[in-house]
Amino acid sequence: RQHAILQDPISVVTLAAAVIINILTLLLLVAKLRQVDYPVPIHYLSFIGFDEMGKWYENYRIGIFAIVVTIVNGALAAKSFQRNRLARFFLLLGAAAVGVLALVISSAFVVVV
Repeated sequence: RQHAILQDPISVVTLAAAVIINILTLLLLVAKLRQVDYPVPIHYLSFIGFDEMGKWYENYRIGIFAIVVTIVNGALAAKSFQRNRLARFFLLLGAAAVGVLALVISSAFVVVV
């Protein structure tokens, strides 16, 4: 059974963009992160630089967070589709924006590690 949100081209394109960006983020993390025995940077503040070190696999949390945001925002957009189309658009656009930020942050961390 198809949901009405899948009939709206703007929703489909925005959701597809968020999903593709999340897939690119995960592919980047899988391709570039290697298992190491020493602590790697996992958190960065612009005032101090890298302030938190951890296990190599903790850098995956950025990609996982983007996926969770996409799933939650997609579900909320589907739920609010008939009631408020503007809210649906901003939820899906927010998921895509979080995906882009996760891709940028992940690419910065894989260069450092």
